[in-house]
Amino acid sequence: MDMGFITRVSAFTGALALAACASIDGKNEHAGLQMPGKVPANAAVAATWYNPPSEFPGICLTQFRDGSLRFDGGFAFFNPGRWTYDPAKAELRLQLAPTPSLALSHAQIVLHKNLLRVDGQKNTLVYSVKADTDAIGLGGFVFYRDMPCPAGV
Repeated sequence: MDMGFITRVSAFTGALALAACASIDGKNEHAGLQMPGKVPANAAVAATWYNPPSEFPGICLTQFRDGSLRFDGGFAFFNPGRWTYDPAKAELRLQLAPTPSLALSHAQIVLHKNLLRVDGQKNTLVYSVKADTDAIGLGGFVFYRDMPCPAGV
């Protein structure tokens, strides 16, 4: 056998072993994709937030364990999105599809429940979210945590 091939296979095997060890220690790339609070029944879902219908139809925000997020029933222009959670700071970051008015529409942070800051250049909203946080404000709407999203929304 070619010694170069054996060397490459050995290096690849070593890299796989290191990656496996990192996963065992909880240091994999999805370690930050856990949310405090209730665990949803659907294993693919990390959290749900729902704005029930009033003068507008209901809007569902679903955070998936793979780091993606999706709006259904409204705010589809924010799709596709990504999210992360920093448990040390209790900060939920929602990175939304590029929207020119994101910073402008959230400029009055005090009006948006638990919103800490807006990074308009990165299309990111940062919220304070702890285990007992019941709602966040987004785009002038209040999204309630752990409220199930109805089918078809």
